[in-house]
Amino acid sequence: MEAKEPLDDLIILGIDFGTTYSGIAWAYSRGPEEIELVTSWDSELNHCSDVEKAPTQLLYDDNKNTSWSYSIPADKDALKWFKLLLLDKDDVPADISISSQLLQAQHLLNGIKKDPVDVIACFLRKIWNHAIDSIRRRIGTELLQKSRFHVVITLPVIWPPYAQQRMKQAATASGILDARSCGETKLRFISEPEAAALATIKDLS
Repeated sequence: MEAKEPLDDLIILGIDFGTTYSGIAWAYSRGPEEIELVTSWDSELNHCSDVEKAPTQLLYDDNKNTSWSYSIPADKDALKWFKLLLLDKDDVPADISISSQLLQAQHLLNGIKKDPVDVIACFLRKIWNHAIDSIRRRIGTELLQKSRFHVVITLPVIWPPYAQQRMKQAATASGILDARSCGETKLRFISEPEAAALATIKDLS
């Protein structure tokens, strides 16, 4: 009888990229039932650092340096709601398209002369690097380096195909899909209702 092949070292990362808040959960292939939540956010306020999600927001200073999420001082005018700018104007619901939040997001985006894909890539890069640092502290550098990544990102179910393609462009630009010696990083998109259903099944099991 032949010996079984060793189980691949694989880390599955789920990115819940939301309009107002975002979060990441991950699991290791040798213990897939042990789902870990990324916390310990860089924060101006200590009480915010260990919550499950972080604000989906960025701040570009005059030198184009960026702060993100809880690290942005409360008195600064952060760029928010930029996820919805990935949609063409005709595909944004009418009540949202005239909201003050979205109009402000578009105004700030015009001010920094960046397009939505660039901004989303920047935010994904920030939250991804934070997640990788968190995983490294949990399992060690050696195991992290030899583990392949499968990445799942949530998207609204009603989003058209072009928006998913723009999200893939942002994910690629963020570095999530950068080449790694242990193998290719795989990316998949999942609808938010499907993700919620899977989470409910997990909670009930």
